[in-house]
Amino acid sequence: MNKIAKALCDAGVLKTGLFTYASGKRGPVYVDIRILPSYPKSMQLVTDKLAEVVKKIKPDVVAGAETAGIPLAAVVSIKTGTPMVYVRKKPKEHGTKAQIEGILEDGKKAVLIDDMMTDGGSKLNFINGIRDAKGVVEDAVIVLDREQGGAETLRGVGVRLHSLITLKELLAYMKSKKLIPEKEFDNIMLYLKNPEEWEKTQK
Repeated sequence: MNKIAKALCDAGVLKTGLFTYASGKRGPVYVDIRILPSYPKSMQLVTDKLAEVVKKIKPDVVAGAETAGIPLAAVVSIKTGTPMVYVRKKPKEHGTKAQIEGILEDGKKAVLIDDMMTDGGSKLNFINGIRDAKGVVEDAVIVLDREQGGAETLRGVGVRLHSLITLKELLAYMKSKKLIPEKEFDNIMLYLKNPEEWEKTQK
């Protein structure tokens, strides 16, 4: 876990401040794993670990989630020798109108690959896309779990979540290495404990 934490810190994926998330809610921490390909050494270590997890699952296909999961899945595909597809957020409006790009044969086992998980809501769209294409998906592999309900959401649709690190583990590593001021660490931990109550303090 420390190697993953160091790789993510070397790439500077965690940012502190005040951020508005895709959900419209606000929080004091933003994790940007999309920048990982800009740091080849960190990308190599993280995808090595992702590949180890995928090898244990033994899927027929790795499925990268648009957009952050695509480069991760591409590298894992090469490292494991497993065919790759990617899943669009929604079917394209022209041509084949497909949501899956690549070859996914009926009944083949796919593992969904993405960068991170919050409440898991966006992952359901990708899972449904794979299943609508008659693929089987029972596992999702991500780099970082924010532990805000995502694992439970996926479990509800019969999908197991595998993560390399949690946000709390990354923050604990950063604190131990003095990579984050104590005040910012405490503020983020308060937010993670109760996002709704934390939000009220910002008004």
